Amino acid sequence: MGLPVYRDDMRAMTYRSYGGPEVLELAEVPKPSPAEGQLLVRVVRSSVNPVDWKRATGALRVIMPACFPLVPGYDLAGEVVELGAGVADFAIGDRVHARIGEHAGGASADLALIGVDVAAKMPEGMDFDVAAGLPLAGMTALQGLRDQAKIPLENAKERVLVVGASGGVGHLAVQIARAMGTTVVGVCSTRNVALVRELGAHEVIDYTQPDPYRGQAPFDVVLDCVAGDSSPFLPLLGPGGRYASCLPGAAVFARSMLNPLTDKKVRPVLLKSRAVDLQWLDELYARRALRVIIDSHFALEDLKKAWERSMTGRTVGKIVIDVGAGGFPSGDS
Repeated sequence: MGLPVYRDDMRAMTYRSYGGPEVLELAEVPKPSPAEGQLLVRVVRSSVNPVDWKRATGALRVIMPACFPLVPGYDLAGEVVELGAGVADFAIGDRVHARIGEHAGGASADLALIGVDVAAKMPEGMDFDVAAGLPLAGMTALQGLRDQAKIPLENAKERVLVVGASGGVGHLAVQIARAMGTTVVGVCSTRNVALVRELGAHEVIDYTQPDPYRGQAPFDVVLDCVAGDSSPFLPLLGPGGRYASCLPGAAVFARSMLNPLTDKKVRPVLLKSRAVDLQWLDELYARRALRVIIDSHFALEDLKKAWERSMTGRTVGKIVIDVGAGGFPSGDS
């Protein structure tokens, strides 16, 4: 079966003003054309990340200004349908995935543009759900552990605390930290303790219990996938300890300014889309050392419901959006 031929317009979820999920609307928008070094991809799956709806609210307008109308979404998996000038390492029909670079967005549509610098070919055996769920969350976890917490990729000896260990970033961070060789302690609620242990955590802390950190030995690293304030976790770090926040708030940036003066370091994780990092994660997946937990599926036209699900803060793993033909029942898990 050949690839579909597209009209000049395509379906996309868009928003034309700041607000909550209610601002989303399904619209016909012009089909994009790839520039030099870009791929035009038929999107089969996308996934939801908190940055999607946080940007829509206007909370991030200082660092991520919107040019309306805007098509949200950063993670995608699909098939290449057109090549921009100068593209040599990809071919029409390649199955690829990516986190769209920087602030562009655009994954919540039939077609999307991605740069070859952020695109990776999906490894054999990887399905589109996994491929769409992995990029942003996986690279955030990797860059937080490797670049900000300064953990070596192999034979690491650090004792690592992953806060939010069952969430989109956290469940991948547990597995990545384990693959690096660290001793991993995950933090989650009671209902997710068994899952986090299954993902490879050596120990699991149930934060709903009284004084949950009592008796814990000092940690070398805290990777915080939930909070934006380092102050509750600095006392848990030993000498030379590093705290990295995947959702840094103003307090994290302020505290990081004191790093030259203090033994314990605080660093924000500011994601950079890189094909090489996505390929590293793909290799880990191919070795069966990494898996993506799918929280729920939603059809493209039900993106509002998917955002509402994400906004609860109770997701386990990733929310996947079916953009291609033959969608899932809304909210099917």
